Amino acid sequence: MKKFFIYFTLFIITIAAIFMIAYHNNLYVWENPKQNIWIANGQLFDGTSEQVRDNPGILIKDGKIVCIGSNCQIPTEVKRIDATGKAIVPGLIDLHGHFLSGKARDPEQGIPSMIWQQLRYLPSVRRELIAAGVTSYRSLGDVMPAILDLKKELSEQNIAGPRLFIAGPIFTVKGGHPTQGKGIPTWVVERMTIQSDDPSYVKQQVAILAEQGIDGIKVIYQGSTNEKGVVTMPRISSDTLLALTSEARKHGLWVAVHTGSPEETDEAIAAGINTIEHGIRHGNLINSTTLQSIVENNIVYVPTLGREPQGHLNIAALNQSGVVFGVGTDSPVEMADGNSYHNELSRMVNAGIPDVKVLIAATRNGADALGKLAELGTIEVGKYADLLIVNGQPWQDIRELKKINIVILSGRIALDNSTEPLAY
Repeated sequence: MKKFFIYFTLFIITIAAIFMIAYHNNLYVWENPKQNIWIANGQLFDGTSEQVRDNPGILIKDGKIVCIGSNCQIPTEVKRIDATGKAIVPGLIDLHGHFLSGKARDPEQGIPSMIWQQLRYLPSVRRELIAAGVTSYRSLGDVMPAILDLKKELSEQNIAGPRLFIAGPIFTVKGGHPTQGKGIPTWVVERMTIQSDDPSYVKQQVAILAEQGIDGIKVIYQGSTNEKGVVTMPRISSDTLLALTSEARKHGLWVAVHTGSPEETDEAIAAGINTIEHGIRHGNLINSTTLQSIVENNIVYVPTLGREPQGHLNIAALNQSGVVFGVGTDSPVEMADGNSYHNELSRMVNAGIPDVKVLIAATRNGADALGKLAELGTIEVGKYADLLIVNGQPWQDIRELKKINIVILSGRIALDNSTEPLAY
């Protein structure tokens, strides 16, 4: 019996060692340090307007853009990048994802594999996001407290991946979306939602989450009733929504709201939200009153066309009215080769938004929705050095944004697909 316990203990230690080695080998950490970088030549789309110009030179130090122009004092020790024949654009921003959603990445993935991936913070997804040029990612509803831990690890740069902005759990009611969702275990739903229609209680929860470090809140304000007048999917009351938005503003948090009908959207805007997620859904057509309200209140509209097949029906009217668009995928599972994000960009163009406006939606408008336009979204002095060097002119053809040569995140070369020497 004693030998059995010895052998069993050794077996457990061996298995644990194998897991630890695999864990560290697959964690996805940064390979390159932050460094001084000088980018010369190429065409510069800085995101401040729809205009493109010859790149006068971009100097990056300590993770930020410190000088743009021919008069920059270039340090002796600097990484020189020649962008001749290429385009320089801001890093991309995904405004609607669910990083730790609790769903398997594909239908054949088992529960043990899913849990293991979640515990390791999905290194493959972080890698794929960077490969797609996504340098900032807003996660709108995730398992707690794991998403807080992931944000901390990324912020401290212990692991590699895009900068992360989180809402934490989703505010909804019992029986409301996403509690009816298939494929999500009950214990996961409980850890990624706050289910209450009590204004006082939800205000307390927002204050607690703000203290824990969330960046904003996600609210479900969509319900449904069948032809007999029976509520098939309840939602929070307008009083609860108002309590949520007022408490969020008190703590400097943005409010992202999942809506459905024009009426729900109007009520959400009146309550003081910042972004509309999915937009007018299920074939409903937007009206002039809602259009005016979106524009006048500077709401960022995130259509997630990949998740809302009929969402394209309203894009032309939205675009003609001057609505500010953002880009979101609502996808925890489709990031392979960056397809979900880049496919969403193409869908927006196909729905009637000009390529250059979609590029601005993916960059400057994304930063605006995050309340971080002073730090992100455009290539300007004083902002974080998040930018892409691509082969093509994506302001003319958004599909060319896939041709990524280099990804720089906070002054670090996060990805280098170049086949030619960069230094000169």
